[in-house]
Amino acid sequence: MSLSKQQMIGAVGGGVFVLGVLGLGWMLYSAWDARGTAEEDLASAGESFARYNAAAVYPSKASIESVKSNATSYAAWYESAVALAARGDKALQGETPPIFKQRLQNEVRRMLDLVGGVGGKIAAPTFLFGFEQFLGEGGVLPKEDEVPLLAVQLDTIAGLVDAFAEAGVYEVKSIVRVENKAEKADDDEAKSADKSAKKGGKADDGAPKTTKQTYQFEIAARPEALVATLNYLTSCPRFTVVRNLSFKESADAIVERLTAAEKAKADEGGKTNAGGGRRRGRGAAVQAAEDPAAVAAANRIVASPEGADPLTMAFTLDVYDFGRASAPAAGEKPAEGDEKPAEGGETPAAEEKAAEGDAPAAAEKAEPAADDKAAEETVEEKKEDKE
Repeated sequence: MSLSKQQMIGAVGGGVFVLGVLGLGWMLYSAWDARGTAEEDLASAGESFARYNAAAVYPSKASIESVKSNATSYAAWYESAVALAARGDKALQGETPPIFKQRLQNEVRRMLDLVGGVGGKIAAPTFLFGFEQFLGEGGVLPKEDEVPLLAVQLDTIAGLVDAFAEAGVYEVKSIVRVENKAEKADDDEAKSADKSAKKGGKADDGAPKTTKQTYQFEIAARPEALVATLNYLTSCPRFTVVRNLSFKESADAIVERLTAAEKAKADEGGKTNAGGGRRRGRGAAVQAAEDPAAVAAANRIVASPEGADPLTMAFTLDVYDFGRASAPAAGEKPAEGDEKPAEGGETPAAEEKAAEGDAPAAAEKAEPAADDKAAEETVEEKKEDKE
C-alpha cells in the first residue's frame, strides 16, 4: 500500500513536531535539574559558613600571651601619658568664702604690681583679672560651693599673668572666665547620680574625671614677647590648648591718616558754614597735611621693632585637669608646721605644749587647796572634842 504525497508530508511534519517537543522537554528538565543542584550547593555552603562562624574560638597559647602583653604595654603607656599630661593638675582647696576673697584681693594686688608698660605696671590700676563679680564696688562674696573652682581658676590666672610678666608682655587688657555649660550640666548629672547611688546603697567608683576650664585673654606685647608667651603655653606644666588665636596692630597708620583727613574735611566744612573762615580752615588742613613730621610718620617704610607699637593678641585657652592631683583627706593630720591656727590664734601643737607647760603650775595650785581642806577638817575635829 503506497502512501500518497500528502500523507508523507503529514507524517514527516508530525515526526518533526514530536522531535521538537521532546527536545524542548529535555531542555526544561536540564534547566530544572541545574537549578536544583545550584540551590543545594548554595544551601550547603551557607550551612558550612554558619557552622564555621558560630564555632568556638580556640586561640593558641602564643596568641593569648601576645594579647596579654599588648594589654599590659598599653596600660603602662596610658598611665605614663596621663601622668605626663596631668603633672600640673590643681587640687580643689577647701577654703571658706571670706578666706578665699581675702586671698583673691591679695593676689590681685600682687599681680597689679608686676612690671609692664602701663605706667610701669602690667595692667591698669582698676583691672581685676576676670574677677569683677567678686571685687570692686559691686563685689559679692562667693558661694561656698563655688569656692573650690574659683580657687583653681585664681591659681591658673595668677600663674599665667606671672608668665606674661616674665615674657615681657606690655599690658594684659582683658581676661574672661568662660563658663562651660556642657560641663556644668555633666556636673549636675553627676551630682544627681551620686545622690541616687547613695540612696540605692551604691558607692562611687572614684575614677578620675577630666574637666576643662576655658579662658579668653587679650594682651598687648611686642613680637618677641608674643613668641615667648606661646612657647610658655605649649610647655607649661598645665595641659593647655590655644584656640582662636588672632593678633593685630595696636595703631594702624593708614586708618589714622584716613580718620585725620576725614576730621580735617569735616572741620573745614563746619568753618565754611560758619562763614568767613573758609580760607583759614583750608590753610590749616593743608598745613597739617604738608607737615613733614606727620607725613614721615604716616609713610614710614622701615621702623625699629623696639620703637614700634605693641601688637594686640587675643586667644582662647582651654586648661584641662585630669583629676590626678592629690588633695589632703578630711581626717588626715597635716604635716608639722602646716597646722592652721585655731580660733584663739594658736595651733593645736602649741596648745598641747602650753597645756604640758601649765600642768606643773596646776598641780602646785591644787596642792595648797588640799592642805587648806585638811586644816579645816582638823579644826572642826578639835571643836567637837572640846564640846
